Amino acid sequence: MSAPPTPAPQGASRTVLFVLLLGALCAVTTGAGLHFFDVPFSWPFAALLIYFPLVSGLLLLWQERAMNADLRHFIHRFMLGLVVKLLGSLVLLAILIRLSPKSNLSPLVVTFTLLYFIWLGFSTGRLGIRLRRPSTPAA
Repeated sequence: MSAPPTPAPQGASRTVLFVLLLGALCAVTTGAGLHFFDVPFSWPFAALLIYFPLVSGLLLLWQERAMNADLRHFIHRFMLGLVVKLLGSLVLLAILIRLSPKSNLSPLVVTFTLLYFIWLGFSTGRLGIRLRRPSTPAA
């Protein structure tokens, strides 16, 4: 016999919605910024625009599952999520720098840095808001 699956947190669908909305906003603003500075949109920029919402969304869902349990367990997940996102992001950046044309390196690094801090702030803010508000049943 196996244990029953852990139910999805109450705000999981809202988390996914917010991740998708922020991902779309980041894609539009990145495209507009690249266009404004006459930098061609290429696959490294697309990789960043896929990586950050995907990793942030998965980590948020994983971290939110531990919110209603022991606070110490949640804090461990939060800190592990920060480390995973940082190290994964640095590995991705190193790969993109190695494979990208030299003419796109400065815009790529600036885009990476902005997206990293946007998604870090979003994840931290979302978890902070969810910690302050007690979970309410979905209607």
